Amino acid sequence: MYDQPIVERKDSSPLATSLLAISAVCLIVASVLLGVRLKELTLPGKTPTTSAKSWESGELNNMTRKADRLFADVELEQDDEG
Repeated sequence: MYDQPIVERKDSSPLATSLLAISAVCLIVASVLLGVRLKELTLPGKTPTTSAKSWESGELNNMTRKADRLFADVELEQDDEG
């Protein structure tokens, strides 16, 4: 049992350690920027969830109006030709 060779731990690479530290800093900065952007897009006086529902319903209504106008124009053109 005691005649086995001792395995020594290798020194870590300074490049790998530096890249790990840089990636951790970049991840923290990206998280902060995402939070700032979310706060910027949140409607005043609402939580992010209710704000997202408001944005979604507004965009859905806008798209529905655009689609209705487009289909109305197509129907008018078909009536004029027919």
